[in-house]
Amino acid sequence: MSVYLNKTGIVFWEMIVMDSKIFLDKLKAHAGKVAILTGAGVSTPSGIPDFRSPNGIYSKYDPEELFGLDNFLSHPSYFYKFAADNIFTMKDAKPNVVHHMVAKLESLHLINGVITQNIDMLHKKAGSVNLAEVHGSIEKGHCLRCGRVYSLDEMYNLTSNSPDKVARCECGGIIKPDIIFFGEPLSESEIEKAYAMIESSTLIVAMGTSLAVYPVASFPQIVLRNKGELVIVNMGATQLDSEASLIFKVPLEHFAQEVLSLLAYTRPALDSK
Repeated sequence: MSVYLNKTGIVFWEMIVMDSKIFLDKLKAHAGKVAILTGAGVSTPSGIPDFRSPNGIYSKYDPEELFGLDNFLSHPSYFYKFAADNIFTMKDAKPNVVHHMVAKLESLHLINGVITQNIDMLHKKAGSVNLAEVHGSIEKGHCLRCGRVYSLDEMYNLTSNSPDKVARCECGGIIKPDIIFFGEPLSESEIEKAYAMIESSTLIVAMGTSLAVYPVASFPQIVLRNKGELVIVNMGATQLDSEASLIFKVPLEHFAQEVLSLLAYTRPALDSK
């Protein structure tokens, strides 16, 4: 386990370099059998607000009122007024160095895919291909009455032009973004993709997540039960710290930048495999 900040707040880069090498060596030992599991901490450097930190969204809003399916159906304006400033603005967000690092690892066949709890589309924008968005994505929505599919831009425009800020279909039905609300099941197709990755992995890397939300928090436990390993890259503690082979308590942006630098240096050797 490594901590990177001294009393003056200066990052010990030599420690990040060392741990980045250790991290890559672990991935290479399991190459092609590694699943990356990401949470909100991966996207906060892109300006995406997190939910569960002390200053996160849930410290200001009741999560059940905000993302409860029953409340959405009966009072959609509550969600949409929030979404106008905190969800639909994700359309303009750009992937950060962490997303690009994960995509690079996949392109080099060091990992077999990404499982994300994030709804912000940033892994896809960065180029990740084998991607399971287990909590859905803000990329699209659909009318709850007729089923018509709407893009994010269409939902944003409908919300902006609606007196009560609710996006409605031409048929009059409420449009629901394709994200998972409390009270509805996870997408079968996305869960199947996630389980396929997990079952074929001997290592799972939990990155930017506190592993507090189920069933996603159970994914590392499946790998561990199958005699695999868990690596955690997260500034805060998680519920599975005691089960991890390696823990890197590291600013994700600095860590990812160093990993990318090492990958650029070692790329010819990786490409020759």
